Amino acid sequence: MSIDSVKRQIEGYKRDIDREKSRIADSRDDMAKIRIRKSRDADHYSRRLKSASSTANKHSIRAQKKRDWERYAREIDREKDKIAKTRDKIKNIREKIKRSRERIKRLR
Repeated sequence: MSIDSVKRQIEGYKRDIDREKSRIADSRDDMAKIRIRKSRDADHYSRRLKSASSTANKHSIRAQKKRDWERYAREIDREKDKIAKTRDKIKNIREKIKRSRERIKRLR
């Protein structure tokens, strides 16, 4: 490979890193949206519990809230996993850039 082709390859790797960084930003936005929904649901459940007419009704509301909170936790964990995988990809791409730069040094 020529030095110019290795440099073009490095530029492609840099674009890949930028793409992965935008995926991280998207996942963080998704996590923020999930937290906003959870906050709104907390207010909703609070109002429903105050206006519940019977103890059985309150228990069913609390059970539904628990299921929703577990779902929110799973969604947030999924987003955190996506971020971790994306960071690993970025790390691997940076290693490729490092190897490519070493290849350029050898070609000179």
